[in-house]
Amino acid sequence: MKRKHDRFKLSLRTAKWMAFPLMFLFVGCGEGPGSDTSGGAGTSSEAAMDEEGMMPARRQKAFKKIFHAVPSPIETAMLLERSGINFDSDALHDLDKAVGYSTTELQSVNLGIYAGDLSYSVIFNQNQQSVDYLNTCRRLCDGLGVGDIIDADLIARADNNRDIRDSLVDIVTDTFYALNARFRENGMEEVSGLMAAGGWIEGVYLGTRSLNTSTEDLKLRIAEQKMTLDNLMGLLASYPPTDALNAMKEALRPVEAAFAGVSITENPAAATAAEDGTVIISGGPDVSYDQATLAAISESIAAVRNQYAQ
Repeated sequence: MKRKHDRFKLSLRTAKWMAFPLMFLFVGCGEGPGSDTSGGAGTSSEAAMDEEGMMPARRQKAFKKIFHAVPSPIETAMLLERSGINFDSDALHDLDKAVGYSTTELQSVNLGIYAGDLSYSVIFNQNQQSVDYLNTCRRLCDGLGVGDIIDADLIARADNNRDIRDSLVDIVTDTFYALNARFRENGMEEVSGLMAAGGWIEGVYLGTRSLNTSTEDLKLRIAEQKMTLDNLMGLLASYPPTDALNAMKEALRPVEAAFAGVSITENPAAATAAEDGTVIISGGPDVSYDQATLAAISESIAAVRNQYAQ
């Protein structure tokens, strides 16, 4: 199957705001809108090399790239909702298992997984479940030494706003901005990388649970995740090797092999103005895949997800 982004029209006024949703992506290292993401020359962080010979600014740019390239857990959940799938509580990670994660590796990856489930619950208006998953994220944050980010006041605020989806979306987004900032401050960027991997894995996992009834749009979005996986593997490889990072990279190898069945050809985008004041956007990548490839992606992502969510 070969698909590409459809052409669409929008007013000139609307066109100016096409990039606005990017403001709501989780930004790497906790830098939100308005932060300096240019990495301009002349800063001490770019001039100095770390112990592994990589410029800290380069590593932060790689981390930002993965968060800009992949939808946040909230946006992934919104995509699932727009695709018309039904909420499936059985697909979520068991809350009770969080108490068994005692290593930094498992706490980091599962924080990402639970963040995906939290977002999924929020978007599908599973109000009490949303608060439960936020509490579980708090437990894992305690183990990672950042428990004050999700404190009793934040839990209470979420509970008081659990019937207001937009408020919960803001709370979840702000919380993970704060988490990434704290990991950076504590010299724990590797933890953010593992959390990003966990969140991506869970998003693809939730999106592939019902492939037989999925919309064509959702299938296309899943296939497009090949580009995000490439970025994620590059991010994980940018760190000095550790047992945890090596294990994650090896766990993702079968997923890479499955995505090899997806072919993505970049085409230049074009924008033309029509006489009626609209702008026609065309171009974008051609994405080719078949059902066997999607089935392989679904099987491989379930295997790696269940490896960590034991």
